[in-house]
Amino acid sequence: MVKISVVIPVYNAEEFLLESMNSLLNQTFEDFELICVNDGSKDNSLNILNDFAKKDNRVKVFNQENAGCGAARNKALNEAKGDYIYFFDPDDYILSDAFEKLYENAINTQSDIVLFKIAKFRDGESVDYSSPGFNFDDEFPESFDFNNKSFQYKDVKRHVLNSSFAPWTKLYKKEFLDSYDDFRFPTGLAFDDVPFHVMAMLRASKISFIPDYLYHYRLSNPNSVNNTSSNGIYIMDIVDIVEDFLKQNNYYNEFYNEFYKFKIEQILYYLISSNSQDYYEKAKTELLKVKQEYFENPEHEEGFIKKYMLNKYNAVIESDTFTECKLSFEILELKRKNKRLKKENKKLKKQLKKMKK
Repeated sequence: MVKISVVIPVYNAEEFLLESMNSLLNQTFEDFELICVNDGSKDNSLNILNDFAKKDNRVKVFNQENAGCGAARNKALNEAKGDYIYFFDPDDYILSDAFEKLYENAINTQSDIVLFKIAKFRDGESVDYSSPGFNFDDEFPESFDFNNKSFQYKDVKRHVLNSSFAPWTKLYKKEFLDSYDDFRFPTGLAFDDVPFHVMAMLRASKISFIPDYLYHYRLSNPNSVNNTSSNGIYIMDIVDIVEDFLKQNNYYNEFYNEFYKFKIEQILYYLISSNSQDYYEKAKTELLKVKQEYFENPEHEEGFIKKYMLNKYNAVIESDTFTECKLSFEILELKRKNKRLKKENKKLKKQLKKMKK
């Protein structure tokens, strides 16, 4: 038995494995296992993993035909022996005291999941701390003791459907995951972590948080899911899975506004990067359903969808082709930039006026 099982799906990650694996193996907390599932890599990833396994018995390597990240994570979950589960992507790295802090917090709070902040970076550039994923230290009173207190999803409701979905932003109690027979990642789809996140947040009786940036997420990997334009179409299936879960488990009415915000924003997020008429047509079909199910329903909350996102939504349903929609998006972005510049210009004029006095 070990305290933490680290789940690592690996696909063509040879360029990053030395850095990422060493960030794990050099943790100040040592009672863990690394379950690496090579998902049919075509590069030297499997050999690198096997070399690590020869040098450190905490590293366990499994090899499978390419089946996608969800299938690889599920395979590792089936093999995991730890009291807690941590998911890790092989092109990123984690701070050396991360596991120590995560385990201590989990024990102190007896929480089902522990959340924390992330930083982002591009190779050759400085680390960006402006998008932490979770920023609960700004949402709870200053006196709230995150080291010893937990909370529930109702205390951080917007983060269930409109926040950081990545599984590597959380430590999970294995007993909590094992208490449900469907706590696995959907297979054959990109963005498989989204339903898993929603399920975990809603099912957890205790959630805790560490207000530290423990994980560094690499933005400059061209093979990542978010950087692969052909993956965008899968978000439609993911949205359907989330909707089915909410309805089957009696959360839909509670999250009515949040769900449609989630649906609109997720579909719009991948529209331009998909560069596809097919994606556009499917997006328009889904957003027309939103018009009927949400905007034409008097139960919806006015103003819940931000104006800029609402303008993009309207641009989709009012256009006839992807090209026309793309031009509308560009016009909206130019208007947005112009508004920001006018605001900045006004601010600078005020400063100049003060200096002349």
